Amino acid sequence: MALQKAKALLLSACLLVGLILSGCSGQPLAQREIVRGILFTRQNARYSACLVVADQGADSSQGEQIKIAAAQGKTPAQALQYAEDSLSGDAYYGLLDLLALPANSNWQEACSIGLLLYKNVQPAPEVSVFVLSPEPIQSWAKQGPTLYQNLKSLEKTYGIHCGLQQLFTQENSSAIPGYTAESGYAFLLLGKNAASVRCKGLTGAQLAAVLCGQTKEMYGTFWEGQAVCRTRAHVTVEGNQVQLHLRDTELQALTDSVTDLENMLARELEESFAYLYRQTKKAGTDPFHLDFWQACLYGPGSVATDPELRVIFE
Repeated sequence: MALQKAKALLLSACLLVGLILSGCSGQPLAQREIVRGILFTRQNARYSACLVVADQGADSSQGEQIKIAAAQGKTPAQALQYAEDSLSGDAYYGLLDLLALPANSNWQEACSIGLLLYKNVQPAPEVSVFVLSPEPIQSWAKQGPTLYQNLKSLEKTYGIHCGLQQLFTQENSSAIPGYTAESGYAFLLLGKNAASVRCKGLTGAQLAAVLCGQTKEMYGTFWEGQAVCRTRAHVTVEGNQVQLHLRDTELQALTDSVTDLENMLARELEESFAYLYRQTKKAGTDPFHLDFWQACLYGPGSVATDPELRVIFE
């Protein structure tokens, strides 16, 4: 009996490994096109979709190599289908780890592309979402691999992550990190019935990302480039006070005229928060989940009145 049970367990394990290697479709991954990233652009009412695909025929001793398949279409779905059709094998999305939206995406477009992936592509659950920078793409073949690698590097360096599901966590807004060729990253606040708000820098984009719960890392320059900061941040809320807790903070002046760095950083963060809150209130959105904080502390229906940011160095 023990021998029969051991054989049964071994058979089950072999079947499981076979399903994993075939992507649960009966076709080995070696015979499929493993898509690692999908990059979208839009220009003059036409979409371009770029598939970043693992090059399984390349020398594996050099690390994972990638190749590009790209196409245009009238809609994101059509562009994606044409790009898939250009592949030599069937596209496999089980290892997809990155989605990049067009630079000028609005809330409706971001959600539409997100739903396209949910319904038709069914990507891996840890896919990261970015918005591309406005610079035009001249050649996907030349720029696609570098852009994909830069986005992955940016995600790792700054600890920023926006999952696909986060596009739909709030009914009328989305918050998405944006790629920029400059240092750091941009951050976009998209409202259903409002113009998008694009933030940049340590006290803009990175503050917004922390408030949205997409990172705990802050690293970059402030005070017009005269000082640099590296810190870990988390947020709590008490009444109308949003508390930004900064831990293991490293501050360095880059010019001799800069003093009292903590006070300068705190002031810039507080001013930036006031601006961000005014913009989101005007748009009728709540990307920083302030209503959620109030409901947890004071019960359903409670609303923060003119919240202010307080920076706490720990």
